[in-house]
Amino acid sequence: MVIVEDNLDMAQTISDFLSSEPSLEVRGTAHEVKGFQSLIERHLPDLALIDIGLDTPRSGLDLITWLRQEFPVVKPIIMTVNQGDVLEAYNLGARGYVLKSNLEILASTLLEVSEGNLIIPPKVGELFLSQVTAAQTRWKKTMDLDRFSDREKEILRHLKAGLKREDIGNRLGISFFTVRRHIQNMLEKTGEPSVKAILERFGEVLGASFPLRG
Repeated sequence: MVIVEDNLDMAQTISDFLSSEPSLEVRGTAHEVKGFQSLIERHLPDLALIDIGLDTPRSGLDLITWLRQEFPVVKPIIMTVNQGDVLEAYNLGARGYVLKSNLEILASTLLEVSEGNLIIPPKVGELFLSQVTAAQTRWKKTMDLDRFSDREKEILRHLKAGLKREDIGNRLGISFFTVRRHIQNMLEKTGEPSVKAILERFGEVLGASFPLRG
């Protein structure tokens, strides 16, 4: 196996600890993305132990994708303090996810994964389920949002950005009354009592970007 961990002391500690396990052989340790990729290409290990926050906050997740595309035989295991990316890591192809606050299960997790098992430790399982639930909620909101026309979504994005209705009309080249009619349509479609309620309901899936028009 190979390890990528940006904390030099922790990387050495983990490597020494795992090297004491007879069934695990650490072939190398890297501290950034390119070094890790070089180790993979040189050794083609069975396992890769990956920290998420390396060169960028998402580096570890991007490395899972890279492994799946370039070296699918390598089984990635995440080792991190990050509790927010459990669902995405498994969706990308992680075979295990160990929190640094729970490293006592690291060796056993690696051994289980080496035997072909996908491991979701108990503490990680709770995070996994909560993130699945949150993803399902976002998906439902996205489906509900599709009841709006493209123009209605555009107006809603401008409202989220804090523009007044008159300014939205000027930005989109339509009248104030047309903007008001679109807003009334959205209120009727959702049954919400106000624009504020619509934004509270759909804000997280609405997105902040919108086309600018003169």
